[in-house]
Amino acid sequence: MLDPVVKTIDVPCPQQRAFEIFVDIPSWWPLDKRSMSLYQAGGPAKSLSVEAHQGGRIVELAADDVEHHWGTFRVFDPHAHLQLDFHMGLPADQCGQVDVTFTPIDTGTTRVELVHSNWEGYGDMAEMMLNGYGSSWGMLFGEHYAAACTG
Repeated sequence: MLDPVVKTIDVPCPQQRAFEIFVDIPSWWPLDKRSMSLYQAGGPAKSLSVEAHQGGRIVELAADDVEHHWGTFRVFDPHAHLQLDFHMGLPADQCGQVDVTFTPIDTGTTRVELVHSNWEGYGDMAEMMLNGYGSSWGMLFGEHYAAACTG
């Protein structure tokens, strides 16, 4: 069993706002650095859409107009917890799990913890996915999401 990747940051905004910013993934995810389109269509994705509810999907529209399903929300507890099957362009049955919790520290600060686990769900790609996201979450979550929370 591969260990989960755990990233924890404190952001300078209330719990509700931290949750809303996270769910607005298109506002902070760097599609010019991380998208299926970069690998399959040779350029950044045109857009990313988020259906912000339990059962909702995250879908990338690639430069060549192909849609890539990134994941599905399995838990959507507004302002407190998200859980999604995360497969970023792989078949939906080859997925890891991303859990994000939002815990208020005080009225203007929230601790946000992201745990990416179930690497075995990616099958033969498990170690490659762990190595890729193990380092990428620092940039995606620790830099881009965190910066969106300060703005």
